[in-house]
Amino acid sequence: MRSAPRWTPEQEAILAHPLDAHALIRAVPGSGKTTTLVGRVAHDLGIMDVRVNTFDSLGLAVIHAAQHRGLLSRPLEVVAEGTTPWARAVHKRYREKIQDDEELADAIAYWKAHLVPPSRAAFSANEHLVAAYKDFEELRLQGGVLRIAYADMVYTAVGILNNHPRLLGQVSHFLVDEFQDVNLARVTLIQRLSSETTSIIAVGDEDQGINEWCGAHPRYLRDFASFFRWRNVREYPLSSSFRFGSTIAAAATRLIRNNASRDELEIVGAGPNDGLVVNVDDIPASINALVAEGIPRNEIAVLYRARTQGVRVLAEIAAARIPMETKDFDRLRKCRATEYVLRYLRLATSDEPAVMDEAWRIVYAPERYVQKEAFARQLAARREGLAAVLGDRSLAKGLGQPPTAIDAMAELAVTLTHIGRAPTIREALDVLLTRVDLESQLNATASSERQQESNRANLDAICHLLRQLDVAPFLAEAALMAVDPTCGAAPEERIWMSTIHKAKGREWRCVLLPALAEGLCPAQRLGDAIPGTLQDPDGIEQSPWIEQERRIFYVGVTRASERLFLQASESAPSRFLAELRPPPPSVGPRRRRKRSRRTPPAAGPPATPRPAAHGEPWDEAADKALIDAWTTDADLTSIAGERGRSVGAILHRVVRLGLVNDLEEARAAKS
Repeated sequence: MRSAPRWTPEQEAILAHPLDAHALIRAVPGSGKTTTLVGRVAHDLGIMDVRVNTFDSLGLAVIHAAQHRGLLSRPLEVVAEGTTPWARAVHKRYREKIQDDEELADAIAYWKAHLVPPSRAAFSANEHLVAAYKDFEELRLQGGVLRIAYADMVYTAVGILNNHPRLLGQVSHFLVDEFQDVNLARVTLIQRLSSETTSIIAVGDEDQGINEWCGAHPRYLRDFASFFRWRNVREYPLSSSFRFGSTIAAAATRLIRNNASRDELEIVGAGPNDGLVVNVDDIPASINALVAEGIPRNEIAVLYRARTQGVRVLAEIAAARIPMETKDFDRLRKCRATEYVLRYLRLATSDEPAVMDEAWRIVYAPERYVQKEAFARQLAARREGLAAVLGDRSLAKGLGQPPTAIDAMAELAVTLTHIGRAPTIREALDVLLTRVDLESQLNATASSERQQESNRANLDAICHLLRQLDVAPFLAEAALMAVDPTCGAAPEERIWMSTIHKAKGREWRCVLLPALAEGLCPAQRLGDAIPGTLQDPDGIEQSPWIEQERRIFYVGVTRASERLFLQASESAPSRFLAELRPPPPSVGPRRRRKRSRRTPPAAGPPATPRPAAHGEPWDEAADKALIDAWTTDADLTSIAGERGRSVGAILHRVVRLGLVNDLEEARAAKS
């Protein structure tokens, strides 16, 4: 974060805030709020014993205080990573009813964020989640031990404080950052630890509230005064962003204004330059161009809404050998789609006897009617490569396989033989994807649209990456495992790649947002199933789905300090792209403009564009000049002549810059 000037009038007002009132600070992205908060603490020289906590560690401090005073009815055990293994253990009992252990863990965390125990939990869309929640809690507390994971720290602390308030003693001040991400449990924790003499300073931006999926809600910031009634509340804005300038500020403002349920706060772009918002087609090529221009790689980030959106660009950047810092690459390397593709390549290129479990995973398909027990006997009877076993019609018939299954296995044998003879992975994949409906096979056991979409994206991504590995098919697995996403580069030589959620609170000079398509960003809406209570079985209240998605995109947009690059889907571009664009010029009834006949200057013939300029690349200065010219009354021919470019080049560039939607609109704007 760049240092904000010391101090702006808005910051000075916060520094002078009286101690006998609550303060609510609404801070836009890049507004220097951290600097202001540090200044506020330093300003209050009379405040002693300042403690810095996360909400989880604060909750754990309450639990330890209760333990020290002998208030716990059972021995305490802190198991920070407990939620995941507990959820996996319980999910085994509900394998056919609940999608996966992650779905169960998310639902439990959501209930606990709203202080809902199993006895009050409800879920109209899947009652098995409620039963699994009860089993989860029994497992967590079995043996008379109070086991605490992260999701339990605030939840348990509030339960203790309900009976033993203010266990941590007299708290004179709370200063809470990122208040848009608090949930009911966190708000209640602050209430239980406060007294009538406690003052609270809350800092947040409801437009950056992106954690409703885990129980947060920006209403706690919006309705702050109603939750902390014992003192008056003074509100302060921090509206100037020192991160970016007017261009990105204006685009972000146009976007977020489409959210109806918000208290509007205008962003003032106070960064060192205006900034630029640009449409791009090729993410790796754009990154390479930035590096060639002199932008350090660690000042470049690629951010995606979710891993489903990010896997393809991860594969593209890995294939382009661009060093990256990411936690998501192993998810691509080890996902189910990758396992299936590698399994086909491995079995097609091996003469060793196939293992039943592995072979069955590619042989089984409902329409093939292959009998599993008979197939196991086939493998045992002919200890050769899988293609040889599948192609032995006599063996299959003698072991009782039906004719349809025999034909299907023979066809698969041909496929495996062709794959095994392919000289490169690229050609092997061409055979596999042409002859096998791999997507249907992957989705045969998928229990949700989300899982199917993830399978589809992962399959597309891994095939793209494998095609770039110039080795024989039998080396595919080793070659993939050898891919190093960092390319051996030092941390400062890597671009950053992550979900937008993981980029919260960070900034880069250049940010690229890939694959901006409906269904990816905004993410696909998979119904309205939300964990609820006995009073609200259809789900605890959330913001409208599209407003949640828009806030996530807004956070991605506002991570850029200089340039924002947007990659639109050709088939279904995200609605957010249109929302970022400036509106067309406001004009009255259209009148046909009389074209004036210009008299050539006496000194010579009319000026013509420099031919060489038509092939010159557009740079930041040229784009800025074009944007300025486009907003004037100048006609298209004049703009082209002044730029030294063709009319067609101007038309295509204004579309690329997002000033208009398409070429037809561009021509109409200057007709």
